[in-house]
Amino acid sequence: MPVAPPTSTYTCPACHWSKTVQPRSDCMFVGVDYFAECPSCGHAPLGASSPNFLQLLALQMRKLW
Repeated sequence: MPVAPPTSTYTCPACHWSKTVQPRSDCMFVGVDYFAECPSCGHAPLGASSPNFLQLLALQMRKLW
């Protein structure tokens, strides 16, 4: 049975771009559910971490709108 990966926050150390993603399934798409390089400046690799409370709240708010 497929299990969705945990919510992650990707951060670029070069330009400070960040995005919090919550994959819906184990099939992840680059640029939507997973980021290998920064879409803003192209820097690789990105830092990945667990989101904090405010990032999770913002993610839930985006789903409502």
